[in-house]
Amino acid sequence: MFSRRSILRSAAAVTALSLPFSGSAWADEPLPVVASFSILGDLVAQVGGEHIALTTLVGADGDAHVYQPTPQDARAVAGAEVLFVNGLEFEGWMERLVESSGFGGMQVVATDGIEAIAFDEHDEHGDEHDGHDDHDDHADHDDHGDEHGHGAHAFEWAGLFDLKAGTYQWSFAKVDGDYADPAMKMVMLAASDIEAVEEAAEGLLEADASDIKMGGDTLIAADMAYALTFDADKDITLFTVEITEDGTYAFFTEHMPFEFEADAHFFKDTSGADVEPIAQEPEGDHHAHGHDDHDDHDDHAEEGHDDHHGHNHGAFDPHAWQSVDNAVIYVNNIAAALAKADPENAAAFEANRAAYVAELEALEAEIEASIGALPAEQRTVVTPHDAFGYFAQSYNIRFEAPQGLSTESEASAADVAKLIEQIREEGINAVFVESITDDRLLKQIANETNAVIGGTLYSDALSGEDGPAATYLDMMRHNVVTLSQALGS
Repeated sequence: MFSRRSILRSAAAVTALSLPFSGSAWADEPLPVVASFSILGDLVAQVGGEHIALTTLVGADGDAHVYQPTPQDARAVAGAEVLFVNGLEFEGWMERLVESSGFGGMQVVATDGIEAIAFDEHDEHGDEHDGHDDHDDHADHDDHGDEHGHGAHAFEWAGLFDLKAGTYQWSFAKVDGDYADPAMKMVMLAASDIEAVEEAAEGLLEADASDIKMGGDTLIAADMAYALTFDADKDITLFTVEITEDGTYAFFTEHMPFEFEADAHFFKDTSGADVEPIAQEPEGDHHAHGHDDHDDHDDHAEEGHDDHHGHNHGAFDPHAWQSVDNAVIYVNNIAAALAKADPENAAAFEANRAAYVAELEALEAEIEASIGALPAEQRTVVTPHDAFGYFAQSYNIRFEAPQGLSTESEASAADVAKLIEQIREEGINAVFVESITDDRLLKQIANETNAVIGGTLYSDALSGEDGPAATYLDMMRHNVVTLSQALGS
């Protein structure tokens, strides 16, 4: 099997034979690689070195919990031969991005082989997931369809429209500051009714191939699925719909289109008048669900899309990189994937892996010595969100967080009150803010308990190059020094 790079190299070699000899050898074409967020990106860079061309989607100081992919991200993923993701439902937006980009390379879940910590705090998941045998079932977002209410269908909504030939406008708007999903598939077919083309539409939606459309592009009724990508920098993304002949047309979408409404109907003609379907699945009047009744809209959002980033209610804690032993597993998985994608540079990847693992092992010894020097009664840490479960498990230190596993979730008044009481009872003298979270809640807790702000910890993202956590090694050392200084004082 030939990759795009091997074909390019072969072509280059043939060309070289016809050219005069040059003293400079043909340089290897770097392997195009994408990593989902900054910490994983650094680990990939350490192994790949000069042999990869790396794009990191969620950069320094970025919050992957609430990230909205951009059209540039879709293009980067489309051009990649290897896509590295954390897995464990950390990047809830990734599946849609992969689908919309038409990515055809190798996707690597960097947490494969890690013994994941089941998330059973304050919810029903604890009783459902005893142990870690079903790790893989949760790493690949297999429940995504049901999560959004698709049931047995590849589409969530279908509408039949009686249309005159002409130009129309289909819009997707942010509601409460976010799109219901950063991308979605859509099929438009000439049809007498929905059921007549339902099977054909589902086949198109489920097919790997789709036509990527960015905001402003034109859609026509054709035997294809459009992968629509929305502009995260704009409050509304518009697409033009061209109808060439009078007739009835069935539209199929992965999500309810009225979930993307703010103040305007999703489908209009050139005069700006709303165009309503003459039939739809599920049945019922659009306005009973849509923007004219925001209470109903909000109820639906809470049932199906309050977790549209896919992170709040995962079965496992995704922050596995907070254990250095786990980081070694990440690195081993990365090296194996790069060697498979680019066997000509496998020896270089293995050398980089071995050298970096040696640095990780030295870091592990530093952390164990620093945390081990803390008295047992001074090993309780308060942070905004619960990102340090693996650190706690590995280094015998306890973390408390009012916000839960995701920065998207909000701490309840009861949880905050309980935490304040615990800080007072246990005499916890320091709380810590995080680089990716709003620190107002922690400052409020510190004020009410007389605890001090012990410093800033880096949980889900690296700092910029000039910051204290520009690499994974720097991040872990910074966090340990910050904890040790505050807790040991």
